[in-house]
Amino acid sequence: MKYEDADSIYQENGSGSGTIFDDVFRTIAQKMPFLLIPLINEVFGTRYTEEQEFEQLRNEHYEKFGKVITDSIIRIGGHIYHIECQSEKDGNMAVRMMEYDFAIALEQASLRDDRIMEIDFPESCVLYIRNHKNMPEYHMVRVRFADGQTVLYRVPVIMAKDYTVSSIFEKQLLLLLPYHILRYEHFLKSNGASGAKMERMLDDYREINSRLSELQDTGSKGQLYVDLIELINRIADYVIPGDNPSRERIGDVMGGQILKLRSEKLREEGREEGREEGREEGRTQELYSMVQDGDTSPERAARRLGITIPILKNRMIVSGYRYPEG
Repeated sequence: MKYEDADSIYQENGSGSGTIFDDVFRTIAQKMPFLLIPLINEVFGTRYTEEQEFEQLRNEHYEKFGKVITDSIIRIGGHIYHIECQSEKDGNMAVRMMEYDFAIALEQASLRDDRIMEIDFPESCVLYIRNHKNMPEYHMVRVRFADGQTVLYRVPVIMAKDYTVSSIFEKQLLLLLPYHILRYEHFLKSNGASGAKMERMLDDYREINSRLSELQDTGSKGQLYVDLIELINRIADYVIPGDNPSRERIGDVMGGQILKLRSEKLREEGREEGREEGREEGRTQELYSMVQDGDTSPERAARRLGITIPILKNRMIVSGYRYPEG
């Protein structure tokens, strides 16, 4: 899937109510899913490596009352991990997560013996990217069954604001970088004049740029650097008011505004070059055919191709065309 305008990614996943924050998270989940591994390690205490094999599972689940769409689900070995990215507080988040996890568990259900169907809930968490206060460590639901059994369902909560630039890179939580600007959201939207806070924010982005630039010369991570810079710019461009002077200053640090992932833009440019080469080859073959059929002279065709007649003759023969003699 190409990286298109911000709203299109969320809509492609089945909803028109998404935000740019959802779009960026799902872009990361779909295009750079390996960035989810350090977050899983951080939340669940696992020690998966960068080379860990994993499987992305589909995020659409169909239930009796409609379609449930989750942000990211991956399977590592025998474990399924479900991560939701949330920007706003939602008093129903615990119930929503239980609904999502139940849909995921049902899809993976299996009959273990002749009498009992077993379903295994995924290991789930909610990532909050804005600076909410008084957030719990867990979202919880207490379920009481008719026979008296009680089960406490709980999902860990992780707050992006708890991670500095240094800790993000130390723990390799690079997927948090596009959301780092939200630490300064209130300051930016109030057009605050605090020079100290402005410099602290710019220092953060100088460090982000410097640390990411170190990835440029490490094989495939060069592309990661480019893509993350562009996602960082996309959210910064959305969050910072147009008349705020920090907009231009962060743009200078991080490379300006974006329209799509730069690495994909480069690949598109490569494909366009390939298409142009294909069109040129088609024109050349058409001239060979015209010379063969007598519709144009070898002299005229050679001039159009910028080659000599002997070279034209040789290329036509090699390409399977008959060169007219006499």
